[in-house]
Amino acid sequence: MAKQIWHLEKHEDNTATLTINVPGQAQNTLGQAVLDGFCAQLDVLEKETPKALFIRSSKTSGFMAGADIDELSSADAEALKTLIDQGHKALKRLENLSCPTVAIIHGTCLGGGLEVALACDHRVADQTARFGFPEVQLGLHPGLGGTERFVALLEPATALQLMLTGKTIDARKARKLGLVRDAVPKRHLTAAAKAAAEAGKKTRKRGLFAELRHTVEISSPGKRFIANRARKETEKRFSKKHYPAPYALIDLFEEETGTDDALQKEARSFVALSQTQTAENLINLFLRREALKRDARRPKGHDIAHVHVIGAGTMGADIAMWTAMNGYTVTLQDIDNEVIAKAIGRAHKWMDGKPDHSDDIRDPEDRLIADPKGDGVRSADLIIEAGPEKAEIKQKIYDGFKDKLKSRAIIATNTSSIRLETLAKGLPKPNAGRFVGLHFFNPVTKMPLVEIVKGETTTKETLSRALAFVESIDKLPLPVKSAPGFLVNRILTPYLLEAVKLIDEGNSAEDVDAAAEAFGMQQGPVEVADTVGLDICLEVGRVLARDLDHINEPPQQLVEKVDAGDLGKKSGQGFYTWKDGEPQKEESQATDQQLESLQKRLLDPLLEEVRRVLDEGIVASEDHLDLGAVFGSGFAPFRGGPCTYMRQRKAPSSEETQDEPAEPSEA
Repeated sequence: MAKQIWHLEKHEDNTATLTINVPGQAQNTLGQAVLDGFCAQLDVLEKETPKALFIRSSKTSGFMAGADIDELSSADAEALKTLIDQGHKALKRLENLSCPTVAIIHGTCLGGGLEVALACDHRVADQTARFGFPEVQLGLHPGLGGTERFVALLEPATALQLMLTGKTIDARKARKLGLVRDAVPKRHLTAAAKAAAEAGKKTRKRGLFAELRHTVEISSPGKRFIANRARKETEKRFSKKHYPAPYALIDLFEEETGTDDALQKEARSFVALSQTQTAENLINLFLRREALKRDARRPKGHDIAHVHVIGAGTMGADIAMWTAMNGYTVTLQDIDNEVIAKAIGRAHKWMDGKPDHSDDIRDPEDRLIADPKGDGVRSADLIIEAGPEKAEIKQKIYDGFKDKLKSRAIIATNTSSIRLETLAKGLPKPNAGRFVGLHFFNPVTKMPLVEIVKGETTTKETLSRALAFVESIDKLPLPVKSAPGFLVNRILTPYLLEAVKLIDEGNSAEDVDAAAEAFGMQQGPVEVADTVGLDICLEVGRVLARDLDHINEPPQQLVEKVDAGDLGKKSGQGFYTWKDGEPQKEESQATDQQLESLQKRLLDPLLEEVRRVLDEGIVASEDHLDLGAVFGSGFAPFRGGPCTYMRQRKAPSSEETQDEPAEPSEA
């Protein structure tokens, strides 16, 4: 197995290339077998050291995606510590090779893969390369020297910020920050690598990590200043009890660096974090998300190429923009030419400077085409209707194009709550079989989930093609059954309506939101309602009240606000006043006891609806429900989703004691 993973090729000029290709995987990941094979190759290289060593990947997906998460999730603390220690020793051996080492990077270079690249003297990348440390999103931080080497190479505050957010950067940004020596077109990558090798071995200060050329010396008071500022920013977003990893990372940053003891502190902190309930839940969410995407994926070159979007309002415009950005030809139709022009202009502004991840040689702006007459319907493989949330309006739209379609064209609706069976009335039988729901969430650019709604007449082939399309545009495709509210709005609406009831009873919007945020929700329900649009919340609430006996009519205050035109963020006034895209909030004055009481009121209807949805088979499994709740409704990610939360709540030891990692210096 180890010999299959790594291939060492020696060249006539006495240089060598070490290539990684983990068999059976779309992306290279770093696990025990990969590390064992790497150590075996280092044995050879230390005995017969070449003039220069190039390290690269033969995977089309990229250099390396990071740790093998399946392996990480199943390892106990002792085994994990042993693996990390082995990794630290291997990367130090790579650093200490007497020849210059060059990482040749394309595509994905994340987590452990980036740590391997950082141990090389030089890094060169093509323009597809993406770099980052996403570990914090799994309740962890870098564990193979990344907390040391990254800070030594980049400006320290920037390095810390990138690790704390888990954000990725492209090759151009990496070059600007000094992470890579060169960022060049693919055809120049080999030449750039040879030039880097000719620059020679890097001199490393303090005998360990800091590259002489790029090191930013920083005093202890300077590090404390950066660390204190980072803690204050982190406290605005994350509770230390719920998300200990960012705080552990800041502690490591503040410690003395450049020593073997610093690596041991990193390792002990990583292992301690891996044993927390937060890390367990976040890792399980990641694994379930990847499984869902894998189930939806089809071979490259699936048959959808042209997408036609009808409705250039906020949702339709953003769906069209996002789809074009991900490689598709998109025609955008609306009855109002000014609305189309505004949508196209906003899309071009958003696209400017963002990396195009498609293979299309055209710019994304050229793929998004204004189509006021709807000519694109005839050639489209997928038509997405994003009209107003009224069944009669949507049905009228279908009547207008149902005789113009290609034989296999999919008809999709972005409805957020209306049953597909209601909308499909009047569609000819073949068209009805190709009718499916694609429910995107607002804002499209930030919300990862899309519900794929299967109606009574939707064929398996249509569902499969729709799932593959959504996965191909970098969204999480969740199959759900056609039912009032589908999944996300079905469980979210009782929660949002309860929030309005609490306001009716005299509680402030700030207190209601603070209660949800204290539980760990990404946003409070009142802010969510304002963001989604109070008119949308009202309409969905009415649909559910009409179709489900246990749902009451929306509270009167919600009706009054919509009647007054106070629709939330989009109108500038809802339950909050909105300025520059932010709600103007007062500080909550509620006590901890009051917040707990409000939490129970908010969560009880949500969790009860979760049980009903499972009983009715709206989703295939509890895993699917948890993914929908976290990525569609903003349910607290560290709790793993409502089903996971309810299971763990029954076991007091796992819910009442949120494991805290030991301090890095004491672990």
